[in-house]
Amino acid sequence: MSKAFKTIEQQVLSLLRNDILRGHYQPGDRLRQDQVARRFEVSTTPVREAFRGLRSEGLVTIDANKGVVVKGLTVSDVAEIYELRIALEPLLAKKSVATIAPGSLQAATAVHQQMCATVDPHQWSSLNREFHLHLMKSQEQSRLFEIVRNLLVVAEPYVSLSMFLHPRIQQTDNEEHGMMLEAYRKKNGRAVEKVVRQHLEQTLAAIQDAVEQQTLEQ
Repeated sequence: MSKAFKTIEQQVLSLLRNDILRGHYQPGDRLRQDQVARRFEVSTTPVREAFRGLRSEGLVTIDANKGVVVKGLTVSDVAEIYELRIALEPLLAKKSVATIAPGSLQAATAVHQQMCATVDPHQWSSLNREFHLHLMKSQEQSRLFEIVRNLLVVAEPYVSLSMFLHPRIQQTDNEEHGMMLEAYRKKNGRAVEKVVRQHLEQTLAAIQDAVEQQTLEQ
């Protein structure tokens, strides 16, 4: 696959993602390859690949009969996701403190620096997933890690939405991530557990507000 094709695919994916998060497409709307291709003046192939990217991000469903359908982001869904994260992720983080490799801590620090430098909501939310996974990588052979990783994936669209509507949240989250890194460096499992739980609870509140705001605007 050529670099030029991948660039077109990523451009289409980014444009569609922004449209969905900003409410241009409503939950239940169908996306047709030919219409999207005409709109962006591209072939249907990068559009099809972009649809797959949207599905992996949890923004659409793809069904053999219904086609590509925009998936609604709901308060009840995000509440369930974060209730699970709040119950499981602080425990996983605490376990990882004693076993984290220096390279993983360095990688998380580098990602944190990128997050502090970016203003793009989707890029930030993607880096956010990387940040948390680097910190907990030493536990990647555990079932708990696998569950938390899946929760991070399905939470990502909600994080993007909250950043689109409330950009100021980024600064608060960046500060909390800095606190996490400091606690990891000090090998303080109790502090890590506390700051991760606090971070997730505050993130949930911000996302719920963003989802409710988007619902009112639709």
